[in-house]
Amino acid sequence: RGAVEVSDGRVRRRGETASAAGSDDALEGSARCREARKLAADLRIKAARQPRESRRQMLLAARITDAIVEGEARSGRPRDLEGVVATPMQKHFHMETHSARAVPAEGLDLVITASTQDAALTQSVVASVLGRSSANIDVVARRAGGAFDGKLTLHLPAATATAIVAARRGVPARYHADRRDDMKMTGGREACRAAYRVGFDAATGKLSSYAVDFMLDGGCATVDSVGDLSMAVTWSDNCYNSGAGGHEATGRVLQTTAPRNSSMRSPGVLQSHLVREVAINRIAHACGRHVLDVQEANFYVAGDRTPYSSRPLGSDAFNWTLPELWATQRPKLLARLADAEAFNATNAFRKRGAYAMPTKYIMALSGWKIPALINIYADGSVRVLHGGCEIGQGIHTKVAAVVAYVLDCDLDVVSVGATSTEKTPNSSCTGGSGTSESSCNAARLAAEILRERLAPFRAYSADWADACAAAVSASVHLSATGWNDVQGNPDDADDPDYAIYGVAVAEVEIDCLSGEIEISSVDVLMDEGSSLNTDVDVGQLEGGLVMALGWLLTEDCVVDATGAQSGDGTWDYKPFGAQDVPLELNVSMLANTPNPSPLAVLGSKASGEPPMQLAAGVYFAIRAAVAAFRSDVGETSWFDLALPATPEAIRDACGCADAQLTLGS
Repeated sequence: RGAVEVSDGRVRRRGETASAAGSDDALEGSARCREARKLAADLRIKAARQPRESRRQMLLAARITDAIVEGEARSGRPRDLEGVVATPMQKHFHMETHSARAVPAEGLDLVITASTQDAALTQSVVASVLGRSSANIDVVARRAGGAFDGKLTLHLPAATATAIVAARRGVPARYHADRRDDMKMTGGREACRAAYRVGFDAATGKLSSYAVDFMLDGGCATVDSVGDLSMAVTWSDNCYNSGAGGHEATGRVLQTTAPRNSSMRSPGVLQSHLVREVAINRIAHACGRHVLDVQEANFYVAGDRTPYSSRPLGSDAFNWTLPELWATQRPKLLARLADAEAFNATNAFRKRGAYAMPTKYIMALSGWKIPALINIYADGSVRVLHGGCEIGQGIHTKVAAVVAYVLDCDLDVVSVGATSTEKTPNSSCTGGSGTSESSCNAARLAAEILRERLAPFRAYSADWADACAAAVSASVHLSATGWNDVQGNPDDADDPDYAIYGVAVAEVEIDCLSGEIEISSVDVLMDEGSSLNTDVDVGQLEGGLVMALGWLLTEDCVVDATGAQSGDGTWDYKPFGAQDVPLELNVSMLANTPNPSPLAVLGSKASGEPPMQLAAGVYFAIRAAVAAFRSDVGETSWFDLALPATPEAIRDACGCADAQLTLGS
């Protein structure tokens, strides 16, 4: 995903350098790739020789380092900073582990019920393994108990294994992975190492250039991770203008001994936006300015073109609502900053921090080719089938609502059937947050055909069921298909069609002696256009934010040199739990702002992945609280805060000396 080229083991935005040559062999064979893998291996070997706490700090996937190259520090003169940010691996941890069921049918036919995000891919892979045609394989997906991109490809061993048993033995076969087995045999979100270099004005903090190079651990197979890297590259600017010196983003995917990693909700973008925000904070520290000033000095303004879009922000077809969101959230941030300052002045070992995190999440809709089928029956009931997979994102709810809206019938008469390759073939995968609106658009096209066929009968009878019965009696065909195949920029399929914007204000309180965290509040405001279903979208915003908080704060999975993972169950691996969520979580959407893109479905925007980047506001609020504690003892230098920011990492960053733990007489 994203317009990139792979050459000599590196991924670049198309048009920057080199030519396309993307294969695992090319990545494996490049000198840079070998050097990078050797560096990673050396780090693991050195870490293995250290005590436990030192080892945790040295492991690449569980720490942040910030090696700084200072430029000229004189006021008003350009200055450069270089840094390295390392982010950890995260497991998908879907509630339903990988599972599949295969049942032989007549002849060579086989029906596979799979927990998948890509029924068409599952169909083609199973057909290939069995040596049968795709027409013999019907893959059915009623729903998956969570996926988060972990069932795009990692589910295929379960589906193919059950298919082989059913085909060879002629009996139904079922597989459902044990939780520990499920975690051992698959990877997750790639650990990432990103080196950035930023130029800026030492007086104002305004950017003059930004460059970043990503290195992702793809595991033993790198195919999925190349797409994730392309997203890290294409989303790397976030909301900030990189200045006259330009914006450059490159990267590599490493093949290692780890289990195969894969896309995970907001792949590449979580890492990319975090690195960008670390750079903003680093500039603020170097300039001696509040980070709020540096953020506002570098925001895009209406009319700017981003590095990866042909459409200017704020144009008729591509809105730019971040200024409105920021203006609404800014007073809340100032109030929380004042509250934190007052609290910190009277508390020695408990500190508060507050932070406002912005996000710009771009969407290009040309990648989703989705079919839909609608059947209307004589009693007025409506059955809808589409190519998207229900994985907990409420796709069926949105599709049903759009069909009822277009047909002008009660929602109660509309039902959505299971996804089936026999009924809605050749669909794109479900992922990237664009499947819901694309499935809605396919269903809308089919519904419009049926609405036109029913128009004469609706004019005669206002009753929906009577009109349908009359149409069937008149031999009107009440079945229609729709096919979503939209194209924004015909010269560049990856040119964004619109963007989702958001701002989150977070406040935290930390215990500087134990490192324990209390997330006091998170206040999220998003531009979701005209939401297709506010309940579903609010749920997606909340869920995405909480999942990202787990990545930032608790979910620690380290892979050793043999490829073994440190956590294969909840005893060692800690997804964010009910007791971890913010004490106060407010989520709202900007009103009266329909998406102006001509490709928007009823003025809507995507909701599944865009809010996840906002969770970084909690991380930077924690960092502000740690900085307040350090300042009390005269330590104002830049410091590392490891990821995930566990209590151990926070306590280490506070650097609380033994002398400070002595009770006074």
